Amino acid sequence: MFRVMVVTAQTDFGQFVAEHLENEPGLLYVGCETPEQAIETARKANPDVVIFDIDHGNPDGIDIIGEFRGELPAIIVVSETGDDVVVYRANTLGAHYYLVKPFPPELLIRRIWQIAALARGTDSSHAAAEQIVNLAVQYFERIGMPSHLKGYHYLIEAMVLVVQDHTLASQVTKELYPRIAERFQTTAIRVERAIRNAIEITWERGNITQLNELFSYVDEERGKPTNSAFIAGMADIINLDLSQR
Repeated sequence: MFRVMVVTAQTDFGQFVAEHLENEPGLLYVGCETPEQAIETARKANPDVVIFDIDHGNPDGIDIIGEFRGELPAIIVVSETGDDVVVYRANTLGAHYYLVKPFPPELLIRRIWQIAALARGTDSSHAAAEQIVNLAVQYFERIGMPSHLKGYHYLIEAMVLVVQDHTLASQVTKELYPRIAERFQTTAIRVERAIRNAIEITWERGNITQLNELFSYVDEERGKPTNSAFIAGMADIINLDLSQR
C-alpha cells in the first residue's frame, strides 16, 4: 500500500486527488495540507508520495520542494505552467516527476504507482505488484469481503507482501503484521484484529459457495481459516493465477 499526500493551497485540487484515489486499491490518500504546514504533517503521515500543486499564487512556492530534500521518498509536482525553467528548477530541487495541468486522473494514478514503486526500490516489480492488487480485489469481491473494512485493506497489502516474499506467510506475527502496521501508521495488534474481523464477517455474510471452492481444506469444525491460513491460501491462489499468465 502506497500512502499519498497532497500539498496545495487550492482545496479543490486536494478533493480531486482524494476522489480519484478513494476507490483505487493499493493507494491510500492520507490528506491535504497547505505549504506552510506540509513538512510537519508529512513527518507524521509518513507518505510514500507527496503531490505538490505549486499554483497557489506564491511566486516562490516551488522553493518549498527544496525544504523536503532528504525528507521524502517521492515527489510529484503539478502545475498549469510547463515552462522549461520552472520544470528544471523543480527537478533540481528534488521532484521526481512533473505534470502539467490539465491531465486525466488515470495518468496521475499511473505516475503515483510508478514513482512510489521506484522510491521503494520495487520498480522492476511494479507491474507485478499492480497485478497482485487487482487479483486480490477480484478474489475478495468474489468471496464477498466488504471493502469498507480496515481488514480488507490490510489484507490487500498482505497479498502484495506475501506473494512477493512467501516466507512472510510463516512469519505473520513477527514480520508481516508489523510491516502492514508501519504502512498504515497503526499497531500490529490492530492489524491482526482487523484482519480476523474481516475474515469472520466474510465467512458469516459472504459467498459461501465461493469460499468453499477456494478454501475447501478449511476444517469444518472451525468454520473459517485462521488469519495465517487465509493469507497463505489466498497468496497461493494469486501466485497460481500469475504463473498461468
